[in-house]
Amino acid sequence: MRPTGPSRWPHRPSDAIPTVVVAKAGGGTRTLTLLDPHDLRRYEAVVAAVVPSVERALGRVAAANRAQPVATGLRLEAWPRARGRYRRAVASAAAGPFRAAFVGDVRDCYGSITRAEVARALRRIGAVDGRVEPVIETLRRFEERGVHGLPVGPAPSAVLANAVLAPVDRALTAAVDGPVLRWVDDVVAFATDRQSASRAAAAFERTLHDLGLTPHPGKCMTAADPEAVRTRAGSHSGPQGSDVA
Repeated sequence: MRPTGPSRWPHRPSDAIPTVVVAKAGGGTRTLTLLDPHDLRRYEAVVAAVVPSVERALGRVAAANRAQPVATGLRLEAWPRARGRYRRAVASAAAGPFRAAFVGDVRDCYGSITRAEVARALRRIGAVDGRVEPVIETLRRFEERGVHGLPVGPAPSAVLANAVLAPVDRALTAAVDGPVLRWVDDVVAFATDRQSASRAAAAFERTLHDLGLTPHPGKCMTAADPEAVRTRAGSHSGPQGSDVA
């Protein structure tokens, strides 16, 4: 799908993009960005062009529903299937010889990811400038109309968040001696002891700092009971009205 050129955008900066607050199935609320069909098609088209580069850069650590380009833009793997795979991987690791784990989360992940960081991430993974620039221009247009960071809800945002957070995968894998799994900005790192889990916590904080992001103080923890981590990961319900978790 060929994206519309910047000069043909039908919106002005004063045309604010609306949001809606929805209930999360597991409790609490989520504020979703409501892109109109034109905005969504363009966002999907420009991000679909960098999906192959993003997917090549991601290993098995990134367990969130992965993306593929299609004729009409892009498509994420079905959420229930992807979440089931993630839960099984967490359960398998928790049943292994590991005696501790680190659980991490990013505060306001989508809202905190800047255009500059997206550009840096895409170039770091080898996306060519001719495909990076339309993504950044699209995000700039959204920012003019009131969107902070990545729009929450549309599938392309999950692709860009995965690209930005890829360094977290490498940092945690180097820090612990057990499996590492990441569901967008939620991470679980299994370790043989609490000391290794603490190293993962430090690596997580340090890497997020380099990316201009902040750990969520209420959702990051080291645990001496991997079974509790398995239960926590399995209790997360699917998002309502959103393609991203």
